[in-house]
Amino acid sequence: EQLGTTGKEFIEWTIYLENSPQDLVFPMPVEFSDTYKDPISIPNNVPTPDYEYEGGFVGRIDDVKKIIALLEGARNVITISGAGGVGKTALALRVLHTILQRPNPTFDAIVWLSAKETQLSILGIEDIEPSVKNYEELLDTVLDVLGFGNPSSILEQKEADISIVFELYKRVLIVVDNLETIIDDRITNFILDIEDKFPKVKILITSRKGLGQVERRHELQQLKVKEAVNLFRRIARDKKLIHLAKIDDSTLEQYVNRVACYPLAIKWAVGQVAIGKNLNEVIGAINHTTSDISKFSFEQVFNALSQIGKKILCALSVFDEPPPAGVLNFIIDSPKEDFEDGLQELILVSLVIPEQHKTEKNEIENRFTLLSLTRGYVRHQLDRDPYFKREILDKRDRIQSTIEEADRAKIQYKFSLSNFGADSDVERVAAMLAQTAFSKYQAGRYLDAVEDYKRAIRVAPRFAPIYRNWAVMEAQEGHSPEAEKLMIAASELDPNDVQIWQIWGNIKRKENKIQDALEKYEIAYKLAPDDSVVINSLGQAKSRAGDFASADTLFKRALGTRNTTSLIQNEIINRSSIAKNLQRWAESERRNRQRGSAQAKLEEALEYCDSVLKLDSNDDRSWELLRRIHIELGFLHSRINPELALSHFQNAIVQKPVRFMKHREAKDTLEASLQAGEILLRLGRIEEAKKVFPKNIKSTFPGPQRQNPRLNEAVNKLWETLYGNTVNQELYKSGKN
Repeated sequence: EQLGTTGKEFIEWTIYLENSPQDLVFPMPVEFSDTYKDPISIPNNVPTPDYEYEGGFVGRIDDVKKIIALLEGARNVITISGAGGVGKTALALRVLHTILQRPNPTFDAIVWLSAKETQLSILGIEDIEPSVKNYEELLDTVLDVLGFGNPSSILEQKEADISIVFELYKRVLIVVDNLETIIDDRITNFILDIEDKFPKVKILITSRKGLGQVERRHELQQLKVKEAVNLFRRIARDKKLIHLAKIDDSTLEQYVNRVACYPLAIKWAVGQVAIGKNLNEVIGAINHTTSDISKFSFEQVFNALSQIGKKILCALSVFDEPPPAGVLNFIIDSPKEDFEDGLQELILVSLVIPEQHKTEKNEIENRFTLLSLTRGYVRHQLDRDPYFKREILDKRDRIQSTIEEADRAKIQYKFSLSNFGADSDVERVAAMLAQTAFSKYQAGRYLDAVEDYKRAIRVAPRFAPIYRNWAVMEAQEGHSPEAEKLMIAASELDPNDVQIWQIWGNIKRKENKIQDALEKYEIAYKLAPDDSVVINSLGQAKSRAGDFASADTLFKRALGTRNTTSLIQNEIINRSSIAKNLQRWAESERRNRQRGSAQAKLEEALEYCDSVLKLDSNDDRSWELLRRIHIELGFLHSRINPELALSHFQNAIVQKPVRFMKHREAKDTLEASLQAGEILLRLGRIEEAKKVFPKNIKSTFPGPQRQNPRLNEAVNKLWETLYGNTVNQELYKSGKN
């Protein structure tokens, strides 16, 4: 991996060495060993890393470079932080050995101090003796490594000797591994004061917690998937588990992902297999709080957390995606100051990773990520408190349903009630209350909904969408004055919110106040001239006002605009709007005796209806419009081209059993059957007329006849002609009836 293109030659050489060593080995003169010099010439006590014996060091190239750059920079204290088992110690040792192997090392001396008291092996968690427990041991180790003879037993003398030693050396690096287990505050103070007292000394720390001050932190993440797979194979080979090493990449990727690509977890899992355990069982139990890997990585840190820290961690564990702070605080339901302290605590112990996200308003908000291995451990902790777990899950589900509804609104129809556009903490809470209000209103609880809207406004009195959405509810109730007041308040709070003017226009249009609607839509159009929904709404108002040409231009422009959404639903709305406007336009042209223009517009409308039904064959409104256009074209051609008219009327007849027809389908079918029957009768095709206008038609469609006296009269007349009096048939054919 490190040799790149020359790696193949190296592998071939090692195979040759393994199979035919006699061809490569020869005696070495003893003088060679006498004159050999250790390339590491600076004082140090850096140990041989554990990874040299199991799998080697894999990946982390960028991390190594970053830590070395930080050590060579201006900061005196560098911390490698991260969760237990993520590889902090291994990274620190890799950095140190990289520095030591340079011809001209960056430092004149390196002192290694480990505070680790336990280690994880295949046999479980084992106690080990730390190399430093207290401040005196730190001083003793530094003096010993830097060659200052026998240290004094008096603390003050040791401190004086340390000052002299640090003056003699240009740059010294002191490494403290596992700092969080040290309870001697004097060591922490020594580190905090290092920049002022000994500016030539650098401190490298590995810690799950860190200092929280003066340090420059490098948060270590899990291995990349390919690196984790590589490490798995290497450890399996070292343990002679060839069957594991030969597993295909895709399968190994599933295994390493289940242990969050943690190096220690991979090492432990393969080690368990080496002592006879089943890999699937080992991986399956890795998140259990009773497993050695969970205890080693999380137990000590988790037990030391504050109550608020544990609550935040438990809340994070139930989210699949990192939630923003506002959502998290709503679930925890704690004072803002306590919540922020708890988050800071979790960040310091490397259980939570803060990430910055850009909102839709181009503002930066913090979200918080929980690593998957941590998540598994915390979820088992949460299972111990079922009441708290139920409370968290209920609030999470409530939040997620609100967010999902808002996402659907943005995708399907941008100006739906659910799209609040909330960004701040208070806006999100207010938006949830408003969403609850809307749900209550849908369930018929109007007064309860009003109370929730009032609560939302108390939470966020300057959040315009609350007023806007409350106004929609009042408009649906027919409370026009109340709706108007709320829309005025919303527009004053945020006059540049396109949705306010859009929704206000919708309210006015439903009240049949078309000129008022046009005014609101025009403002929305100025704010968002390329928004297809806004363009479509303005076109609807123009069409209702009789400005068909302008409406047609707007609808066709909206059809070509893809910036808001490219969903089929949006295209269906636009194409249907074009067809409906063309139908209205044709009706106006027909009244003005512009038959040719009316026909052209109806035929164009027909094409748009067909295109809609190709996108969605179940769109009822388009089927209805299609039938009406066929009927109008039938009337247009009935005297001039009866065969063409007959074709249009027949196309308007719904071909399904009457019991499955909706009211409009039944009405259109009866009307189309009537007109087709009259044409066939005029053409003398009596039997065909009876097929299209059967004898039982009056009893088949009683509803449309009762509701439309003129249609009922025409139906009775044709029925009498076809089935009551044959003389009338001759008169009908001659045109005298």
